[in-house]
Amino acid sequence: MRSSAKFTLFILLLAVMLTACSSEKKTTEDSPAPTPKEEVVKNTSTDDTKEKEVHNKTQQFSGENFSFSYPSTWKDAELNVPQISAAFVNPNSQGPFAENVNLVIEESSATPKEAADISAQSLASGAGGELIQNYKKLNYMDIADKAAGILEAEYTQGELNAQVISTQYYVSDGQAMYILSIAYSKEAYDNGGKAIVQNIIDSFEIVNANHAVADPNANAGTNNDDLTEENLFAEMMAYIIPIEVENGALDQKTYNYIVKNYTLFPALTPETQKKAIAEVNPNIDSRHLFKNINPYLEQMIEVSGYVVEIMEEEIDEGLTVTEIHIIDDYDNSIFGYYAHTTGDILQDDYVTMRGVPATYYSFENISGGTTNSVLMGISTIEKTP
Repeated sequence: MRSSAKFTLFILLLAVMLTACSSEKKTTEDSPAPTPKEEVVKNTSTDDTKEKEVHNKTQQFSGENFSFSYPSTWKDAELNVPQISAAFVNPNSQGPFAENVNLVIEESSATPKEAADISAQSLASGAGGELIQNYKKLNYMDIADKAAGILEAEYTQGELNAQVISTQYYVSDGQAMYILSIAYSKEAYDNGGKAIVQNIIDSFEIVNANHAVADPNANAGTNNDDLTEENLFAEMMAYIIPIEVENGALDQKTYNYIVKNYTLFPALTPETQKKAIAEVNPNIDSRHLFKNINPYLEQMIEVSGYVVEIMEEEIDEGLTVTEIHIIDDYDNSIFGYYAHTTGDILQDDYVTMRGVPATYYSFENISGGTTNSVLMGISTIEKTP
């Protein structure tokens, strides 16, 4: 969730890069000598027919576990960017903005709609800077028979002052999100481009997807066959941390604390909620954690603040995991994982969370800097006045 806005900005900025690539490859040709009017009409008709035939031809690109087709006249953008699985650009665009397509694959368990909503909200808030201005979501449509959705948007490419239609096809295989992004100038989109965009989307397929995932037992020394009611949340945290934090691991002290107090993760009954409150060390706040987290890895702490982001995901029947990001009363960033739904809690609500600190976490923010955060396993969460 944290990286989605940054990741989407990266994807859309590819459109700018691809346009630049096309401009560099264009060449200027001498105009042909004038011919009689009758001959001009005849040749133009023939040329238009040939151009349409070429324009409608497609070429298939096959990656390691995906494939899609694109107009045969488009060229490989030859971008040396590891995150890009494929990118093609029209070298013969009629205007300053070059039509292009790119595919990026991101490890994500989000649904297509969740990923698209986060993307649209971020860019509508100005995350695209000077290059992606006046971003406006036009439409989102789920694809009923697939774990997929299409996000359509319009923005102004600031460098060229060009109106652009962006179409992004989000496809999830449960472990990764495939984001196929197609950008057209509005004029080109309205003059045949829309049909080409749809053809590219219709051609996209995932084949034999196989992703390496972090070992969920790297910390706890157990395996999936040993999952119990007592260690379920501890194992979940042990699985999440290596994915979210490079070289990260759940400390054994935190693991043992969660297992020992498993009825508190989450605390859903009045009795367990009272016990969770009683476990809180009232002398500790986030300032202590940011100074040195190690003394508090097996203590319950309490933090309060405004919700920056919140996302719930049902990972199995009857099992929902909530990821929540707050900025607390000391302006510190806190991320939490909670093994239940949070009811009516929404972004910008003021909440109080109780839980056990697990590790430090750092991520790039939309301003280009780095935000340091503490990641917690949450016992209780509630709205507070």
